[in-house]
Amino acid sequence: MTTPITWKNEQADLSGRPALRALDSVARGCLALFLALSMFSISAAQSALTAGLLAWLAHTHFTGGWRALRWPVVVPFALFWLAAIVSVALAEDPARAVWGLKKLPQVLLFFWALNLIRDRGERDRWVLLLIGSASAAALFGVYQAVSAGVSLSQRVNGTLSIYMTFSGLLMLVGLTVLGRLLFRRPREHWLAGVFCLLVFCLLLTLTRQAWLGVLVGGIFLIFLWRKTLLIAVPVVIFVLVLFSPQAVRDRMVSLTNYNDVTLQERLALWRVGWMIFEDHPILGCGFYCVVQVRGEYPDPMNIVTRVNGMHSNVLQILVDTGLLGFAAWSALWVCYLITVYRHAPPGGPKGMDWAAGAAMAAVLGFLAAGMFEANFYDSEVAMVLYFIMALPFVRAEKAPAAAQKGAS
Repeated sequence: MTTPITWKNEQADLSGRPALRALDSVARGCLALFLALSMFSISAAQSALTAGLLAWLAHTHFTGGWRALRWPVVVPFALFWLAAIVSVALAEDPARAVWGLKKLPQVLLFFWALNLIRDRGERDRWVLLLIGSASAAALFGVYQAVSAGVSLSQRVNGTLSIYMTFSGLLMLVGLTVLGRLLFRRPREHWLAGVFCLLVFCLLLTLTRQAWLGVLVGGIFLIFLWRKTLLIAVPVVIFVLVLFSPQAVRDRMVSLTNYNDVTLQERLALWRVGWMIFEDHPILGCGFYCVVQVRGEYPDPMNIVTRVNGMHSNVLQILVDTGLLGFAAWSALWVCYLITVYRHAPPGGPKGMDWAAGAAMAAVLGFLAAGMFEANFYDSEVAMVLYFIMALPFVRAEKAPAAAQKGAS
């Protein structure tokens, strides 16, 4: 009778096979493609993500490496998944609502990245690829502004389909760059220029919710770094207002105008969204349900018919999944921020890992911007956010050989 192969022996037996080395190379190559292309093409980035995930899962299966994988904050992620599935099952139109679940597997990118990347040194090199991609996209955005001008009808959007997605990506990478600039040692002073480039291009998108996200995330990072410098924030804002292009200045000034058209449109959307939520408070009416129910509610500006969304993560989650889904969604972000803070607290004996500050700032910026835009539903933005969220959980040192073979 053949002696069963133990897990350790199976690891040793399989790790040298060329097929496994090829799977590992494919997974890492796809991560590189994802980081390089995420600022330029959603279809290419999603294709790289899908192929990379499949290669990683196959490698993990054939090496028996499931025990070595780490799953931080998996419970709140799973609870939101469960709430979303229940909401879809009881939706107004389950056949239509079920398509909203296609975005949920994107969260696997979080676990893929934190388990695939071997240590923090490798992690820092991967992030440089994302920064390089964002810098190239920002340069192209500046070229668009110079060649075609900037106005509300002609906003900078890079190579993406809409300026809101482009601005959301610039916001996330910009906060990552700022966190790395402030907290990584030795300090990389050249990142100051990259941060200025990304913020300048972000201003040219005329996207106020993304500006708010950078402001909130930036204030958080400065608070962690040197609290006394917070006094300079109003000065920086004043300088930006004074020296920005006219279109940017007009957009900033519009923040104080209650009669601003886009603000009134959002308020109209939110009124309808709140009425829909009141009629479906516990489980919501399901993803994409606004199309089915909008005719039941007054819409004098005809904005709900044109937009079909709430322009707010909070209202959109409440409409789609009700209080159950919103509670799980909110718990996800609270649990994540607490876990990261405990994992790498500021002022620790060795100082804070730069990725912890950057990831928390990116999440706070994302949530702040999401008060005025449903960026959680924007696949391009959500995928890059999940990658950034994974960075604090990468091992400080390279994993032991047996565990590394499974996790890679």
